Amino acid sequence: MHTAHWVLKDKVHVEGGREQALARAEELSLSYREGLSRAEEYGHLVFRTSETSRLLELTSESWYSDWDGPRTFTRYARLTVAELVTSKEPPPAPRPASKKGVLRRALGRD
Repeated sequence: MHTAHWVLKDKVHVEGGREQALARAEELSLSYREGLSRAEEYGHLVFRTSETSRLLELTSESWYSDWDGPRTFTRYARLTVAELVTSKEPPPAPRPASKKGVLRRALGRD
């Protein structure tokens, strides 16, 4: 059994309400090929896992001269519609301490 590790690659903000977000998710699920070289060579399956989630299975086939047959390569993507409930920006990162005098200390002159 293979354990999947999902990575958030992108967030798409949709103006409007729930219906607009669900419609945009449907459009994206049918056209998603981001990051795939030769995207036109991929087939796809779109699974609705809930009203707000889709699982995409993207498949391509290759055949190299030293292989005894074609190989199928499959990638997966998950698309989820979510409503932003709250947000808080992180505080600015503190400026690092000055390195003035580092060389002097290293030479024993501080």
